[in-house]
Amino acid sequence: MIKLIKTETYCIEFHTDTGLELTYGINGYKDPEVLEFPSLLDIGIMGHCPNKCSFCYQGHFHEEHMSLRNFKSIIDQIKDETNQVALGGRGDPNLHPNFKEIIEYSISNNVIPNYTTSGINLSDEQIEISKQCGAVAVSAYDKPFTFKAIEKLSQNNIMTNIHMIGSKENYTKICDILSGKNPWENQINLKNIFAFVFLLFKKSGAGKNLDQNLTSEQISYIADLAFQDNTPARPTIGFDSCFINHFLNLNKIDEQTLPLIDYCESARKSAYISPTMEMLPCSFAKMKGISLKEHTIREAWNSELFQDTRQSLLHKIQCPIKL
Repeated sequence: MIKLIKTETYCIEFHTDTGLELTYGINGYKDPEVLEFPSLLDIGIMGHCPNKCSFCYQGHFHEEHMSLRNFKSIIDQIKDETNQVALGGRGDPNLHPNFKEIIEYSISNNVIPNYTTSGINLSDEQIEISKQCGAVAVSAYDKPFTFKAIEKLSQNNIMTNIHMIGSKENYTKICDILSGKNPWENQINLKNIFAFVFLLFKKSGAGKNLDQNLTSEQISYIADLAFQDNTPARPTIGFDSCFINHFLNLNKIDEQTLPLIDYCESARKSAYISPTMEMLPCSFAKMKGISLKEHTIREAWNSELFQDTRQSLLHKIQCPIKL
């Protein structure tokens, strides 16, 4: 099924079965760098987490989980112009008390839900609910619960990704994966993994005092491996916007590949909504957001905060977010 979003200047074709999204200019206009409304929303439905991971960029704050009522109000506003939502926040979205209703309400409004989990206490009931999602990502904790969650998801034909933090600690493992090696040997069958997605570590939240930032040399070598011509057999590889911006600024993407790469989409094509219903350019932002209790999502998207962020990106392709 194809969901079509059309304005006077561009068209978005979203293939709901594969997640493929094509955005192109129409009526003589170029492909858009900024959308009139976000096509992807990162929604922090979780307000707190018991795990207290040392690297959590969200920090160890305790807020109430987003209410089902507030979540539905978001979906009601975005259902005609947004294709996907990524469910997150502090903790595992599958442990939200209204997880089932959240997934079902998204699907019923033709908005594809995706989420990331540690895999801890991932139940058979949650697995069954997850069959309605576009994809589920498991964070690479390298623990028994990680391997068990990946196995259960893949056995149920759920598109399964692995999310790994791009940090000094994981540098060797990232290089192994990009070189076609399996760092987990028999604990994970890479044939069951749809994609690896690497998320650049940032000194933010609980991890603000950790010395885990990759050096420019390490990022450069990762880019060399990712874009090498003789790519070894491996699952699909993806990098978050923060990684991509570094690749671009280091001139690591050749002219042939460059048209296929998009830089940071914060405030241009996506946004983050916190458990307390504040809308921000991205989930790393630690600034005062736009309250959706007082404004609509469209008003937030057109606010000065979002305009300033996107203008900074359009001119510099550098992260303008205050951590």
